[in-house]
Amino acid sequence: MKIIEHAPLAPHTTFKIGGPARFFCDVHSTTELIEAVAFAKEHALPIFVLGGGSNVLIADEGFPGVVLHMVIDECTWEESGEHVVVTAGAGVVWDTLVAASVARGYSGLENLSAIPGSVGASVIQNIGAYGAEVATVVESIVVYDMKREALRELTRADCAFGYRDSIWKHESGSGLIVTHVRFRLAKQGVANIAYKDLQEFFAHAGVDRPTPQEVRDAVTRVRLGKFPDLAMYGTAGSFFKHPIVSTAVTQRFLQKFPDAPAFAVGEDKVKLSAGWIIDHVLALRGVREGNVGTWEKQALVLVNYGGARAIDVLHFARMINGRVYDAAEIVFEMEVVHVPNTVERKKI
Repeated sequence: MKIIEHAPLAPHTTFKIGGPARFFCDVHSTTELIEAVAFAKEHALPIFVLGGGSNVLIADEGFPGVVLHMVIDECTWEESGEHVVVTAGAGVVWDTLVAASVARGYSGLENLSAIPGSVGASVIQNIGAYGAEVATVVESIVVYDMKREALRELTRADCAFGYRDSIWKHESGSGLIVTHVRFRLAKQGVANIAYKDLQEFFAHAGVDRPTPQEVRDAVTRVRLGKFPDLAMYGTAGSFFKHPIVSTAVTQRFLQKFPDAPAFAVGEDKVKLSAGWIIDHVLALRGVREGNVGTWEKQALVLVNYGGARAIDVLHFARMINGRVYDAAEIVFEMEVVHVPNTVERKKI
C-alpha cells in the first residue's frame, strides 16, 4: 500500500475541480483497504472514498483526511440457470462492465451505457438512465464495515435503494465501504425501450426487438448528442435531481406551466423534470457565467469550461435554485456529491 501526501484531486474527477488530499491511497484489494482504514484511524483522520470521480465536486481547499481511491478491478462471471451473476470489484470502470455484459449477450445493464464512473459508485448513487436503475439488477454487495472492522454482505433490501438514493446516503450507511458488487443479468432478456428517446430511435430504425448491443448503441448515440465530451470539458453530468413533489404542488406548477412533463411516482408524489424547468421556465440552457455554465444541449448539466473553482460552481447552482424557487416555489437537490473541507462543513 502506497500513501501519497498532498495529492491533487482535480485530475481524479470529471469536473476537473478540487484541491489536494492530505493523504491519498490507491486501493487494489480488501487487504489494502483494511490497511488504509487502519492508517486513517491511527491518525484520527476522516475518510473519503473516491471511485471514478464522475459525480463529485471537491472543495477548492481539498480534503483534510485520507482519500481512498478504489481501484479493485477484478471481475468474475458465473452462470445460474437462465441468469448469470457477475461479481465486479468496486474499482471496475462502469461502462467497461456494461460493454462486457453486452458482448456476452446478457441483458440488464445496456440501458445504463456510457455513464462515467465506477461499479462501487453505481450502487451508492443508484444510477439510472433511459428507464432503468442499477438497483433492479443488484443481487448483493460486499462491504467493509469500518465500525465492526469486518467484511459483510448486504442484500438488495439491505441497501434501501430509492431514486438516486441508498443506505450510503444516510447515517446508517456511514462506515460501509463497497468492495464488490454482484449483479444478476438475464441470458435472454426482453429489451427495455419504454423510454421516449429509445422508442423514437427504434421506431425510426424499424426495429421491434433490439438486442442488448443495439440498445447499448442507441443509448450511447443519444447520450453523445446530449452530454459534453469529457476530454474537452469538466462536468459531473446531471447536477440536480429531478424534484419529487406532492400532487398539490404539481397542480399549482402545471397551472403556470401546463406543458411541463410530470410523472406519478407513488401516492401523492410526482416527479418533475429539473432539466425542463431550467430550460423552459428559467431559460438558462447554454447560459454561462465566467467559467461555469449550463450545457447548450442539456440544461441539467453544469460545465466547467476551464479554470472554474468549486465555489464558482456552487454559486452558479445556488443562482439556479433561487430562480427556481422564485418561479415555481420548488427547491432542487444536488445529485452531485459536494465534498467540503472541514471549514465548509461547519458552515453548511
